[in-house]
Amino acid sequence: MAPLDSYALRMTTGLAYLGGLLMLPLLFAYLANLRWDGLLIPVALAVAVAGFLLLTYSAQPRLYELTADELIVRRRFWRALRVPLNLVTGASLATALSDVPVRQVRFAFNAGIFGYQGPFRLAPYGEVFFLATNRARLVAVARYGRTSLILSPDGPRAFVEALNERRTQRAIERLGHDQGLPSDALPPSRPA
Repeated sequence: MAPLDSYALRMTTGLAYLGGLLMLPLLFAYLANLRWDGLLIPVALAVAVAGFLLLTYSAQPRLYELTADELIVRRRFWRALRVPLNLVTGASLATALSDVPVRQVRFAFNAGIFGYQGPFRLAPYGEVFFLATNRARLVAVARYGRTSLILSPDGPRAFVEALNERRTQRAIERLGHDQGLPSDALPPSRPA
């Protein structure tokens, strides 16, 4: 997983500071031994901000794995997202999307807090599903019958090459299996 980019870092720290600032009136009221019912509003907002921070942190991708049969996106506290390689139609670098999550978003679940997560509707590209942390390292993974995934592995070029190689190897194995060829007649697979 790539580290947070500068925009996501600013958004995350800014929201955390906002939550802290919303708690200051309660701190001052406690220190002054005052009781005021109006303090419930900033405290409720601070709790909502803390809940959103916790939700986005728990859904933040932490590792992208390629196995023989699937692409696995491991997240901090949520279950891993598993995409079978036979559903992947292609993978490519998505450097053209580097400014899209910031400027050209029509709908987004999380556009910058602990990364970019959830469904996005992008003005020029349509619907995609982001599980990324760094806009400079975006990779698009197209899937049959589903929206494309946008990921941000540490080494985007190597990730795309490895994913496309595994897809190719799986297709060759399926073709050989469908034609009834023995496994020694298939081309050798390269180690990943």
